[in-house]
Amino acid sequence: MEIQIDLRVAELLASRLCHDLVGPIGAVNNGIELMEDTDFGPSGDALKLAGRSAQQAASNLQFYRLSYGMAGADFAGDYAELRDLAVGYLAPGKVNLEWTVRGQPDGAPDGLAKLLLNLVALAAEMLPRGGKVTVASLNGPVGLETSVIAEGEGAKLREETEPALADGVRVEELTPRNVQGYFTRLVAQRLGSDLMVDTPAENSLRFSVTLRG
Repeated sequence: MEIQIDLRVAELLASRLCHDLVGPIGAVNNGIELMEDTDFGPSGDALKLAGRSAQQAASNLQFYRLSYGMAGADFAGDYAELRDLAVGYLAPGKVNLEWTVRGQPDGAPDGLAKLLLNLVALAAEMLPRGGKVTVASLNGPVGLETSVIAEGEGAKLREETEPALADGVRVEELTPRNVQGYFTRLVAQRLGSDLMVDTPAENSLRFSVTLRG
């Protein structure tokens, strides 16, 4: 299915990406300044700060390269790489990852990698106090069933995200805080499916997509 992206959506995604990079890159700069200011050579704490922040910035860039860029549309590598990217991306938010996908699922279409990473990012947004994100993809009776579950205290669909997932939402209503939901649904629709949301238990939210064979 051909999906056209409005320029405003691209701008909002770029804003989100830049926002997520400002923090760690700024911390790298702070660490370097601390090392330059000391009279006793490089500070161990400053080195650790710069190192951790540089790693986080790199993790975010690699995650977004596949989730937003062309690289995720034709990813043919081991899905363990996607798991590692998700772990690095989730680390600052105190969100643990349970990744049950083994290798590349049978019959996985081009774009499934992009879908999985966007579902992870969307699920993480629903965990204001941290928690766990579980990723599962399996061959069901009607096709490849993919689900990502967010579990944690206060886990629920954010109020501003609801309209972004609704039919007929206007791009003018989107913001950097809810564009992730809108974009994730577009990714699912481009694969010929749609994004479903339900609450399997208290403090739990499930996003699921069924890719019919």
